[in-house]
Amino acid sequence: MGPAGAWERISREGFRTAEQLIGAATVDDQQRLELLSAPRRESVRLKIGEDEVVLRDQGSLYGKKDPTSVLGEGIDIAEWTKTLNRRVYFFTEEIPMRKLLKKYVEQDGAQEVIWLSPLRLFRAAEGRIELAGQNAGALARRSGPQKTVKTFLPIARFPDRRPIEVTVVDGLEDAAAVVRAERFLADGSRVDLPV
Repeated sequence: MGPAGAWERISREGFRTAEQLIGAATVDDQQRLELLSAPRRESVRLKIGEDEVVLRDQGSLYGKKDPTSVLGEGIDIAEWTKTLNRRVYFFTEEIPMRKLLKKYVEQDGAQEVIWLSPLRLFRAAEGRIELAGQNAGALARRSGPQKTVKTFLPIARFPDRRPIEVTVVDGLEDAAAVVRAERFLADGSRVDLPV
């Protein structure tokens, strides 16, 4: 799911990670370093060539006064942010996607949802798919480490249960796994986008 216009760019350039987008953006070195190593309190708009892209906020990582208290041993906030920025994320269930879709349609007026074939995704990104049993960008209401080196695991090492997130390390070079794209509008309507 992404802002209106996301599918057009993805169809041309594939699914790019936040790290790749930040690297290609017109920003100064200090801003680039900050974007790569510190969680985004708010969404950030970046200029890449003639396009504008939006990096969603990572505000939920600021839910605690000290975000390092939820990180496992040997991980600091810069390292965790870099880990998050190296991936593209896909929902595994429709209900959480619909909840986020509603939020962003109300906020921005439109969102695009891109549906993928799991088999095509596996073929396109074999060896780079990692699964998470939790929302990697959110914090649960409990104390102690929540984000560890085992948050993301390769398919073969993931426990025998349904993952919450599917991620692809270093993005996808093309959109061959896409089977459908739709734009959802604030008035409740939706428009099929050409795939």
